[in-house]
Amino acid sequence: MTELKLTKRDPEKESAESLRSQGNVPAICYGGGFDNTTIYVNDIDFRKVYRKVGTSGLITTSGDISGEQCLVQDMQVHVVSGDLLHIDFKMVAKGETTEVTVPIEVSGEPSAVSDNTGAIYIANSEIVIETIPSKIPESIKIDISDMKMGDTVRVSDLNLGKDVVAVDDADMLVVSLSGIKENEEEEDVSTEEVSMEPELVSQKGKKEEVE
Repeated sequence: MTELKLTKRDPEKESAESLRSQGNVPAICYGGGFDNTTIYVNDIDFRKVYRKVGTSGLITTSGDISGEQCLVQDMQVHVVSGDLLHIDFKMVAKGETTEVTVPIEVSGEPSAVSDNTGAIYIANSEIVIETIPSKIPESIKIDISDMKMGDTVRVSDLNLGKDVVAVDDADMLVVSLSGIKENEEEEDVSTEEVSMEPELVSQKGKKEEVE
């Protein structure tokens, strides 16, 4: 069980700057029958928990909101210092389905990669799924050892497990195997389309903004 202490706060009495100077991170929790509630967590404690669970693992809450389960929904991180500025926690009601973003783990090496005639292009490294909390997988695994030149893996090809449903489009490309020259051209196009990193590191899904 991974546990994290959540402490309620009054934004009018405790500023975000003051909290950060004390080693805390302002946050908000919502969903699962909870109203939007402003809270804060200890910076070091949160980082330890996040290294274990990421964005797909359940966290058991303690402190002012005790005995509940939540997911890390969004994080705002300073692009230069790496300091945590704000965190969104999505509360999860036991037994009710919820949407969550989980990583996709690719393993294996096709023969075309081994003999340097082809290259793997990973189009998406995560997927949004819907399931009950107890069925949330740590990751979705793909073995690409048997892929041939021109093969693709799409969301519809993934083995998500029992009671897990994909929210992303079934035709969304996950992995493809192409000739090295063709693959390099795809990467060039991808680089042009994504010219800068966003300041907000977030999961796909709805988020409430709170000052």
